[in-house]
Amino acid sequence: MTIDQQDYLNEIKANITSEDRIKADIIMSHIFECDIELQRAILEVLSDTNSAFTISYILQMLETAGQLKIDESEIIFRLQNMLIEAPDNISQLYFYPDLWNKIDIIDLVSELQHVPSVPFLIELLNGDINLEKTEKIIVALGRIGSPETVNTISEYLYQENRILQFLAINALQDIGTSEAVYALAQRLGSDNQLDERIIDVFAKLQDEISLEQLNNLLKRTDPHIKNYVKTRIINIGQKTIPLLLNNIHDFDNAEFVIHSLNILSKIGDESSVNAIRQLLYNQPENANIRFAAYEALGMLPLAKGVYILSNGLMDADDMVRNAAAKAIERNNNSLLRSGIRNLIKNKDQNAQRITAAFINAEADSVFTHLIEDDIFRELAQNYLNEHAHPDIKKHFCAIVKSSGKTPIADLDSPKEEVKRLHIAVVDDSLMLLKIYKNNLYDIGYETSLFEFPEQALENIIKNKPDLVITDLNMPVLTGAELTAKLREKYSREELPVILATTQNDQSETEKAFAAGINDVIYKPFTKEQLAEKINLFLAVTPAL
Repeated sequence: MTIDQQDYLNEIKANITSEDRIKADIIMSHIFECDIELQRAILEVLSDTNSAFTISYILQMLETAGQLKIDESEIIFRLQNMLIEAPDNISQLYFYPDLWNKIDIIDLVSELQHVPSVPFLIELLNGDINLEKTEKIIVALGRIGSPETVNTISEYLYQENRILQFLAINALQDIGTSEAVYALAQRLGSDNQLDERIIDVFAKLQDEISLEQLNNLLKRTDPHIKNYVKTRIINIGQKTIPLLLNNIHDFDNAEFVIHSLNILSKIGDESSVNAIRQLLYNQPENANIRFAAYEALGMLPLAKGVYILSNGLMDADDMVRNAAAKAIERNNNSLLRSGIRNLIKNKDQNAQRITAAFINAEADSVFTHLIEDDIFRELAQNYLNEHAHPDIKKHFCAIVKSSGKTPIADLDSPKEEVKRLHIAVVDDSLMLLKIYKNNLYDIGYETSLFEFPEQALENIIKNKPDLVITDLNMPVLTGAELTAKLREKYSREELPVILATTQNDQSETEKAFAAGINDVIYKPFTKEQLAEKINLFLAVTPAL
C-alpha cells in the first residue's frame, strides 16, 4: 500500500485535535509501513502537542522501537523533553514497566521532584526490586521531600545494609520536617558512625527542633558522642546560646552544666557573661561547675562586674582558685589588684593559696604588678622555692629579670634534684595540665603533659612513662579509647592508667575498665588524694 505522507500526517493531526483514539489507533497501526522520514515526521507531529494523548502513542513507538526504522534514542529524547515540560504526564509511564530501563522513571521523578509519583515509588519499594533500585528510590523520595514518606524511609535506618542506612539519613535530612528530625533522633544510641552522621544532619538543619536534639545529646554519657556534639554546637555558635544558658541552671546534672559552660566559653559571646555570673552568685556545691564557670569567664569579654572573679580566689578547691586567677589575669586591672592585696595582707593560709593560684596559673601580668608588694613577694618566694615546678620557677625568675624588678632571693639557686618517676598526663584543659604539673612535682613525680590525646598516644608508645593519668572526655580520642590503644602494647602491670573524670556514670566507668584502665579518680580531687591514688601503683612515698 502506498501511503501519501501529507495525508497521513494531516490525519494524525486531526486525530490529535479531536483526541479520537479509535481513528488514531487505526492510523498509527500503519506506522511500520512508513519510511524513516515519515516515521520521524510522525514523531515530531506527536511531540508538538504535549498531552497525555500524544505521549501514549510515543510510548507505544518506544515499546515497538525494534520494529521501526528510526533509532529509539530519537524517541527517548522527544519523550523526556515532553515529560520535563509536563511532569503530570509521567503517570503514563507507570503502565510500561518494560520501558523503565530505557527511560529511568526513578531518576526522572527524582530530578523533577514529582510529588504525585510518591505512591508509585513506595509501591515499587515494597515490591521485589534489587538493591540498586532500592537505593535510587530512597534518594528520589528524599529529593521529592514529601513528609508522608518519613515512616517508609525511617525503616531503612534499621537495615543491616550500611549504604541504605546512610541513604535514609540523607533522605530524611532532605525532607527536614520535625517528623524527619524525630525519626533520626530515635535512631541515635547504638552506632557511633550513624550517630555522628545524624548529628551532622541536626547541625546542618539548625531549626529549633534540631538544635534541641543537639542540646539534649549533651546529656549522653558516651564521651565520644558528647565531644562530637560539642564541636558541632561550637561551630553553630550564637544560635545555640539561649539553650546553653538554660542548661547551666540544671545543678542536678553537673556534667550537663560543665559541658554547656565549656561550649559557651568557646563560642565567646559576651551575652553569656551575666548568666554565668549569676550561676556563681548561686554558689553551686559542685567544684567542677565552679571551675568551669570561672574558666569560661576567663575566656569571655567582661565589660563590667569583674570583681566576682576575686571571689574564686577564696574557693576551697585549688582548681577553682587557679581558674579564677587565670580569669583575673585576662581581665587584670588596678581594682582587682587592690582586692588581691587585701586578700593576702594577713599572710595566712588563704594568702598562700591565692599566691600559689596566680603562680600555677602563670598569671604573668598580675605577678609583675604585685611582685614589688612586700607581702606578695614573700609569699611568692616561699612558694616558688618550696613547691613550684622548676620550669615555673625559671619562668617567673625570667619575668622578674626582664621587667627590671628587684630579683627575688634564692630563685636562681636550683634544688638538688633526685631522679623522679615519670607520669604522663593527658587532658584537653591547659589549666588542668598546669595544675597536674605543679601538684605532681610537689608530691615527687616528673611529668609529660599532653593536650591532644593522639599526640600522647604516639609519645607514650615510644617513651613509656611509669604511669598515665588521662581525662575521659576528650576530642578525637576519649580516655577509654586512648587506654585501649595503649593496651595493644602495654599490659595493666607494665603501664598503670588512672582515669580522671567528672562523670560519675557506672556504665562509662565499666567501659573504661573494660578498655584497660587500672583505676578511676573523680574530679575534683586534692593533691593528697591524687598522691594516694598514684601510690597504689608506684612504690614511691610521696613528698607531701
